Amino acid sequence: MTTSVDAAPAIESPTVGQYLAQRLAQLGATSLFGLPGDFNLTLLDQTLTVDSVTWVGSTNELNSSYAADAFARAGRGLGAIVTTFGVGELSAVNGLAGSYSEDVPVVHVVGMPSRAAMDQGVPLHHTLPDGDFDHGLRVAREFTVADTVLRPESAARESTACSRQCSPLPSRGSSAYPWMWRPPWSRTPPTVNR
Repeated sequence: MTTSVDAAPAIESPTVGQYLAQRLAQLGATSLFGLPGDFNLTLLDQTLTVDSVTWVGSTNELNSSYAADAFARAGRGLGAIVTTFGVGELSAVNGLAGSYSEDVPVVHVVGMPSRAAMDQGVPLHHTLPDGDFDHGLRVAREFTVADTVLRPESAARESTACSRQCSPLPSRGSSAYPWMWRPPWSRTPPTVNR
């Protein structure tokens, strides 16, 4: 399958989740494997508004990483897994390490807590006792070619840069984007600045 990593998304003013789903579809990831979790629900709501991707739920993150690996190995396209941060992303590591060791193209998208909660070190569900929110990212770096944290102001640039190095690559997106730059009662998600 030949795709252009620089092709423009179809949605005029996409949210970060919509933009990410469009980019993944352009790269051949037409199925997103994973498990809904506390910090990826908003991201999933946004990605699943894009018609070119299909959600394939699983009972745990490890099975999802193996399913994404199998999808890619079968020649169906880029494998893609979506997990929550912390225990979710750590649970997927064995499957992603296998993908990495055999050069199977898989991307790992991790829904994160809000930037404000992480900056303040707020103890949240799925955090480890030390309050460090980057354990999973540091572990994933051992088994990835590239990683990035997607934010509305840089999502287009960062996803393009990472997609050029892809195999497998974790992308982390905050579950709190709709509230980061808007009042807490706003339900309007921010759009990606290109």
